[in-house]
Amino acid sequence: MPQHLLGPVVANSDRNDGVRLSRLAVRIVAGLIAPIALILTIGGGLLVLLGGSAYYLLAGLMIAAAAIFLWRGDRRGAWVYSAMLAATLVWACWETGGDPWALAPRIIGPAVVGLLLLLPAVRRGYGAPPIHRGWFLGGGVLMLLLFAGGAWLSQPVATDHAAAWPAAAPASEWRQWGNGAGGDRFAAATQISPANVARLQPAWSFETGAKPRPGGAGALAFEATPVKVGNRLFLCSPHNVIFALDATTGRQLWRFDPRTKDMGHAFANCRGVAYHAFADAAAPCGERIYSATIDARLIAIDARTGAPCRDFGRGGEVALADGIGNYASVLYYVTSTPVVSGNVVVTGSYGLDGQKMDQPSGVVRGYDLASGKPVWAFDPADPERGTPKARYVPGTPNMWSVASSDEKLGLIYLPFGVATPDFFGGHRSPGAERFSNAIVAVDNRTGRPRWTFQTVHHDLWDYDVAAQPVLTDIRVGNRLVPALVSVSKTGQSFILDRATGQPLSPVVEKPVPQGAAPGDWTAPTQPFSVAMPAFGAPPLTEATMWGLTPIDQLWCRIAFRKMRYDGPFTPPRQDWSIQYPGSAGGVNWGSISIDRQRRIMIVNSTNMPSLNHLISAKEVQALGLAPMGTPGQKPSLERFRLGVPQTGAPYGAQNHMFLSPLGVPCIQPPFGTLSAVDLDSRKLLWSQPIGMADSMGPMGIPSRLPFTIGLPTLGGSITTASGLTFIASTPDHRLRAVETATGRLLWQTRLPASANATPMTYVGDDGRQYLVIAAGGSAALASNERNVLVAYALPQVSRR
Repeated sequence: MPQHLLGPVVANSDRNDGVRLSRLAVRIVAGLIAPIALILTIGGGLLVLLGGSAYYLLAGLMIAAAAIFLWRGDRRGAWVYSAMLAATLVWACWETGGDPWALAPRIIGPAVVGLLLLLPAVRRGYGAPPIHRGWFLGGGVLMLLLFAGGAWLSQPVATDHAAAWPAAAPASEWRQWGNGAGGDRFAAATQISPANVARLQPAWSFETGAKPRPGGAGALAFEATPVKVGNRLFLCSPHNVIFALDATTGRQLWRFDPRTKDMGHAFANCRGVAYHAFADAAAPCGERIYSATIDARLIAIDARTGAPCRDFGRGGEVALADGIGNYASVLYYVTSTPVVSGNVVVTGSYGLDGQKMDQPSGVVRGYDLASGKPVWAFDPADPERGTPKARYVPGTPNMWSVASSDEKLGLIYLPFGVATPDFFGGHRSPGAERFSNAIVAVDNRTGRPRWTFQTVHHDLWDYDVAAQPVLTDIRVGNRLVPALVSVSKTGQSFILDRATGQPLSPVVEKPVPQGAAPGDWTAPTQPFSVAMPAFGAPPLTEATMWGLTPIDQLWCRIAFRKMRYDGPFTPPRQDWSIQYPGSAGGVNWGSISIDRQRRIMIVNSTNMPSLNHLISAKEVQALGLAPMGTPGQKPSLERFRLGVPQTGAPYGAQNHMFLSPLGVPCIQPPFGTLSAVDLDSRKLLWSQPIGMADSMGPMGIPSRLPFTIGLPTLGGSITTASGLTFIASTPDHRLRAVETATGRLLWQTRLPASANATPMTYVGDDGRQYLVIAAGGSAALASNERNVLVAYALPQVSRR
């Protein structure tokens, strides 16, 4: 056949192949969006039936129509999808107010799918006219830029780098866990300032070497804040190994291993140690380090040598289990630092939540600083007695967090949790009711109560007073009044006269949702601090539901509509309900810090709901739940995800984070915030997200997005006289410095591990100011990262 006759045939063949490929491409896109349309239509219809938004149903129907047209090669499919995108953009901006993170799940997915329609092969498949390409491309890109630009503009800017106050500590020292008996975490040091903080660089690091033991605690939490006396740092590892370090070099001076036992524990933790110097500090054990352990011992160590103080208790230790009864060790131990007040060292106790109705007594005891003999005991079941007893009544609330002390008033302030078993209270005694979720001021000589203030009545939500009470001065009229500030898991911030316990800022009892499970009851009202900002619980509505895509956001919205949620203090029952804030807070044990000079309170809080569900004894048995420490039961935090047995109560309980099927929170960001309050005006000065998005993502896969999103916080902040606030607390391996007055991010650095401890700062013997943080994760994250204490300082100036 002549070649000139073959040419057109080949050309026609190529053209036909191209047409077939274009039709295949457009059908692939149609096949891709068809199941999305089906899910949105069915789910959207269910949401409408539940009283929710009609957007998802309408969007699903429009995408379905677009899929049908596209399958047929009809250009109307692209126009219908374009109209859906335009409607989505209008609706999303209206519902979110333009918040970039709230916009993300609403617009990114639809915009990306829409851009597929602009691929040349796909456009030929439905015969797109030129005008459609420009209009459609511009719309899709606009939607993506709306999110990216808004997210970028909302970011803090900093560069990543590898009258009656309690006595202020000198700039060179950090002698107590909260840098003072009042726990305000304020440092007088000024060398590191807003002008030079960006020049901070690593000075030294020290590793504790802590690792999980075979058969021991499944998770280690390195949440310690060191104390600094002279040129020595004192800290503890999760297994209560105590270290003394040179404060300028990080070199180990001595190490004391109490050989704690953690068999059967879900986690091991030591948040800090206490220091005391007697009048004859030069004598053996004239300076002491006190530590309370995960196997329920109170230990005294010579601060100079690391040797046990043999005249304290028996051979240097006191058995805290005396008088408690025969319980599994996992139900009674100590995680937080003891506190020195007057002539006693005071410690409470910790026990895993929700295990038994009659868990060990929550008695708080004061021991003689020199001899270790018990001086007094505050027993919530017998509060006026004061003197120690041979046996304490079980089932009373405990103090697992850190107390604070006012030596002038002779008072120690005890923050109590809820009486066991947390999510059911029908059996609680009058003493348990009175002191659960309360700050109790007791005489530091006798242990007898002076006053009590309850932050939650008849707690059914595990809203312990987790944060150390902070002592400060509050302006009332023209005078400064010695005050106590308590910020709770509920997000309420209470200001009390620390001599009397009376509120210095109005507290109003407001009606709350009613209707507890059979056999229980709910308090008719709860206290709200109406003149102070609340933290950790912005309004929760269907529109605040989140996700990574419209599909899992729809799932969250349906779940929200199905769950029982009547607002704050929605009581748990046998149907699923939403608890907001969740049981982690609000504000947890990291507490707050206060800039004494600027009279600013810094608060880091978590904004996360959880889901509550009471389960019958039969369901408890079917899930294989039993109290931790039951013979044959392996220690594991995984069991908490199944639920808690609450043995002895009519119900067990399940309490989960409210997450989408992709494992991301169902509430829109921020999940954690850092805020500042003017203590004189009681007004919020600023509030902003804290925590980067690069460390989180679907199914635990890091997103690597370089944006601040706001992550849950665990661990506290410190302030300095130079006007800086330092904080880590989020699971993104970062330590930050912000300007206290404005919240402006001035510096941040990557840490070798996640840091959920509170930092501290001091001036060493070499004249340099050091910033120190413990990096090693938390028990809640169960990450078992390296235990590294990291110190930062400004570059040394060369002396020639």
